[in-house]
Amino acid sequence: MTTVEATTISTSTLPEKLSALQVEVVPDYPVAAGQPVNLHCSAFTVPANVNWSWHHLEDLNWREVSSSRDLTLTEPEQSGVYCCYAVSPSSQRWSRNLTVFIIATRPTVRESLGIAAFVLSLLALIIIFTALCWLGWQRFSGMLTTSNTAAKGFPGTEKAPKGGFPQVESDGDVYMNYTSTNKAYSDLDPTNMTGDNVYSSLS
Repeated sequence: MTTVEATTISTSTLPEKLSALQVEVVPDYPVAAGQPVNLHCSAFTVPANVNWSWHHLEDLNWREVSSSRDLTLTEPEQSGVYCCYAVSPSSQRWSRNLTVFIIATRPTVRESLGIAAFVLSLLALIIIFTALCWLGWQRFSGMLTTSNTAAKGFPGTEKAPKGGFPQVESDGDVYMNYTSTNKAYSDLDPTNMTGDNVYSSLS
């Protein structure tokens, strides 16, 4: 007689697989720039040690933009196609694609006026600063010119003559008494004349 022993396999030892991914976007309509768009990824069955990530389709290539189950978008350049990816030790899953639209808005009238006022204020400051620099330079140049003129017109110390008396400038006439003691020239004695205009002696 042959005895058959029943073998029981415990299903608890089998690794739990990751179920299909569920993604949601809030809000699910186009929004204006600055308003947040939240993407969330989940699954009905989630085993331990699951790594989540979000990917953005750029130039026909998927680029990872987040390493979590949630992703928040706010800028117009972040518009595009997204998908969630999850991987566990026993399985991996991709979600369906989500298309996000974030619309760039034009500045309001108040914002435009604020920008214009800022630009005008900055321009006014530049003009005022330039004018002050120009006035300061003109004043400095005038001071230099005055100093050079005064330096050229200031009378220097004149050298005294050998007699020891300094020269005195005068716009009027100058009169002097002169007495000559030089006997080098005198009238010739007619008695010494020997011929026409010929003298035998000069004394």
